[in-house]
Amino acid sequence: MEYIVWTVAGLLVGAVVTWLVAAKRAQSEIITKVGDADRKTAAAESKAASAEAIAAEVRRQYEEVRRKAEADFQELRVQLSSESEARVRAETEKEELAQRLEDEKRLLAEAREKLTDTFKALASTTLEDSNKAFLSLAKETFDKVLAEAKGDLGKREEAINGLVKPLAESLKTFDEHVRKLETTRQQAYTSLESNLKGLTESQEKLQKETANLVTALRTPQIRGRWGEMTLKRVVELAGMSEHCDFTEQLSVSTDEGRIRPDLIVHLPAGREIVVDAKVSLEAYLDALSAESEQGRKEALTRHAAQIRSHMSALSARSYWEQFDKAPEFVVMFIPGESFF
Repeated sequence: MEYIVWTVAGLLVGAVVTWLVAAKRAQSEIITKVGDADRKTAAAESKAASAEAIAAEVRRQYEEVRRKAEADFQELRVQLSSESEARVRAETEKEELAQRLEDEKRLLAEAREKLTDTFKALASTTLEDSNKAFLSLAKETFDKVLAEAKGDLGKREEAINGLVKPLAESLKTFDEHVRKLETTRQQAYTSLESNLKGLTESQEKLQKETANLVTALRTPQIRGRWGEMTLKRVVELAGMSEHCDFTEQLSVSTDEGRIRPDLIVHLPAGREIVVDAKVSLEAYLDALSAESEQGRKEALTRHAAQIRSHMSALSARSYWEQFDKAPEFVVMFIPGESFF
């Protein structure tokens, strides 16, 4: 019996301990869930605050846009009202003026009718002199009424002219300005056309002359003569005089025939320097007209080779053997720095 009691007591104690452990665990889970709920609530409140701030900013911008739109609308409405009032006043004045003209025409017609009726009524009972007096009076009255009507019409016409005349003058001024602009444009166009025509003709002439010059420079005889003339011009510009400081085309005999250098420069102490002009332009002109960089480089390479060939040929002539007073070298003149 005692064993059963202790067993039951143990079971009760175990149940109590198990319940306490489970309760502690449940309490811990509840605390954790409460903490999560608090954090989520704080995050939600932060988002709500941000949303509220954004909503407030949107409302503020909306209010600014609405106020500006209302102000613009009010301004447009005021302008429209002013324009409408001005148009109504103009139409009213126009209608009043037309009505006045109609009234004056009607008054003139009535006065004429009354005068005619009066004249008819008195014509049968009035003598000729009375008739004349009445006609005179009627004429004076009619002229007076007509003058007054014309005066009113003149005033109306002057008022209308006062409104229309500035506009007519402005239109006239604008028309004159347009005509002047058109005249100026036509003159400028004619001058431009003439200048373009002259420029085109000059360009064509320059192209033709350039083509002729290129053709001439490709001819060896013309090219050589040009080099000789350029050499002479250079030494003359340097202050040298022919037959005194230099001699052109001096011919001497050799075993291989006659040689003739282009220029002999006379130096002090009887010394001489032989100068020969060489113009190698075939490859150089090809380089100038080349359409590609590779073609230009190839042509310039040929040009350099031709210059080197002229140097070798000129050195082989040994001018110093025929001209004892000349040093053992010959000056080769190339008429242009760009050819180097």
